[in-house]
Amino acid sequence: MVGQLMYSDTQTVTTETLLRAVAAPERRAVLRHLHATDSRAVDVEDLAEVVESRGRSPDSEGVRTAIELHHTHLPVLADADVIEFDRSRGAVVYRGDDRTEALLEFVSERLE
Repeated sequence: MVGQLMYSDTQTVTTETLLRAVAAPERRAVLRHLHATDSRAVDVEDLAEVVESRGRSPDSEGVRTAIELHHTHLPVLADADVIEFDRSRGAVVYRGDDRTEALLEFVSERLE
């Protein structure tokens, strides 16, 4: 019984973390782009361009968007274990799974 409860609690935390990870449109844009790259590393600057091309107002050469990705959005995705984020290189690799993709599809089809 205790094992089931622990599993249940862990699953709840994981689900909540995943929901938080896909809550922001910037993070969904990043995840969709990374999923399409077939697990190769993508630079933060390239991801900033992707975010801006999907509806966010462009800023001065994508600097603000890249900073927000680096300090806010990418750490949230890394904490949810759906990306690998090498801060020193500014490289990001997709690690999503079926649950991540199902949630992104649900949000796309029903909520956006």
